[in-house]
Amino acid sequence: MKLPKKHADLDLFARMLKVFADTPWLHYGLWLDGEAPSFPKVRQAQERYVDKLLALLPPAPARILDIGGGTGAMAGRLASLGYAVEMLTPSEVQVGIARESLNGAATVHLSRLEDFAPDRQFDVCLFSESYQYIPLAASFAKLGVLLAPGGRVVIADCFRSDGFKGGRAIGGGHRYSEFERAVAASEFAITSNEDVTALAAPSIEIDRMLYRDVLSPVVAQLGELLEEKRPFTHWLATRAYGLFVGARERQRIADRLRAEYRTPELFVANNTYRFMTLERR
Repeated sequence: MKLPKKHADLDLFARMLKVFADTPWLHYGLWLDGEAPSFPKVRQAQERYVDKLLALLPPAPARILDIGGGTGAMAGRLASLGYAVEMLTPSEVQVGIARESLNGAATVHLSRLEDFAPDRQFDVCLFSESYQYIPLAASFAKLGVLLAPGGRVVIADCFRSDGFKGGRAIGGGHRYSEFERAVAASEFAITSNEDVTALAAPSIEIDRMLYRDVLSPVVAQLGELLEEKRPFTHWLATRAYGLFVGARERQRIADRLRAEYRTPELFVANNTYRFMTLERR
């Protein structure tokens, strides 16, 4: 199963964070007021995120379905706390990594939410930065089937705010106004809702540092070295890049490396990051 391009970007970002910040988490961190983002502080900021998410869950041993659980870091944390955990991911690569790292502590399913058909219901359906990948129109009907009576949906994710006018901008997710309308049309109601956009936004500076200050200089230096030492090989590589990578994709890569459109300020202007719980009316 081929991952969408955005998932491939996330995989690269995860590898870089593992090297530079020694963290298993891929999600945003929550930063203290006035705290300067830096690689040594990334994991601490991400653990604040985890603590806030855990505070929205019922006590163990509740049955939790971790939807879009990636490589299993959250499922592993939940299992270690005594929860009965199953997780979904549509990525064969992530399933393999998760099953190996969890070593039976949680059940891992290769599936999209839309296709998942378990023989049980869950006390919590959890989305940790995965709800933005779920088709909005179909999500609540499916959650109604998966959720046990008295259960809750927990969402921690980014949404597009009214400030987003379209085009390319840092952040993403469903438009928050459309999400609210979908909730109103469903059997669910929002029971808690915290806006943490300002706390999450400094994480974008870490993204900028990784791409602008680490990856971009390395790519440039390798190109210059190859041109100096192996000019014919450099010419061939440049030609191949132009032939096999389209103009739009080349521009996307160049923009990504410059990271000029990826700033905390632009994130705040275009997005709202929420920690929410939903329950049946």
